[in-house]
Amino acid sequence: MIKLRNQISFTRIGRAWMILVLAAAAWLLILTPQLTAQDQDELALASRAASADTPHGSSTNHLKATLGAGVATAPEFEGSKKNEAVFVPVIELAYDRLFLSTSNGLGYRIIDTDLWTVAPSVRYRAGRDEDDSALLRGMGNLDPGLAAGAMVSYHPSDLSLFLNGYQGFGDVEGLTLEVGAAYSRQLMASLNASAQVSTMFSDQKYNQLFFGVSRQQAGRSGYRLYEPDSGFKHVALGGSVSYSLTQSVNVGVFGEYKLLTGPAADSPLVERGSKNQFTSGLMLGFNLK
Repeated sequence: MIKLRNQISFTRIGRAWMILVLAAAAWLLILTPQLTAQDQDELALASRAASADTPHGSSTNHLKATLGAGVATAPEFEGSKKNEAVFVPVIELAYDRLFLSTSNGLGYRIIDTDLWTVAPSVRYRAGRDEDDSALLRGMGNLDPGLAAGAMVSYHPSDLSLFLNGYQGFGDVEGLTLEVGAAYSRQLMASLNASAQVSTMFSDQKYNQLFFGVSRQQAGRSGYRLYEPDSGFKHVALGGSVSYSLTQSVNVGVFGEYKLLTGPAADSPLVERGSKNQFTSGLMLGFNLK
């Protein structure tokens, strides 16, 4: 009997891992190209809008999943004055302390208590295509890549404080550090709301890639030469509201205002574009537990 139970247990774990691997492949091969118009802030808000769960759920010994999709209006690139309609996928999978999501990447919660969560992870980092906007002509393309780092959050109540640090590789190298606070609350039995404020520091390499103008780029684009230093590149305020139509189906809306600051705001790209960035969207999510 004990042997049979162990076999059943291992079978369940094997199935869960298989689902995680298949979902990871689908996420990387199919959904990744759709993410170029959003950064992690918007994806996190979209995930909350598609789910009835709080942002800092505890580990579970079974597979927990939220799958969703939506549409949003987002800047053509960070610093653009024009928005475009984009597809927003949402995948949030968790098994024990392992997780895979479009907002937080693939990672493992090495600390997961009622007060603290510490989770190393590998995230997708979007690139940029000069065909995304007329303002990018002559700037060349940045291929998307990966960023490795960790998320740390302290959540004593409905209020949580967080610090995220990630180092990019390849065409999207550079270090980013994001610090902020998020508040989530169940307003009614089927209605959840959240709000978040944050700021992000980025190093010289990151700022040069996304906001700088090299001599080559200046010659092709007509922009002045610009070599930014490291600094705080933005402050952001966002929120989401989700409504549970059933125990498994949720609809939600999310929005964010981001003000580009420091080395980002001084970029020639942003001077022709706008330092005021607005994103909003409508989501549909399915909770599988």
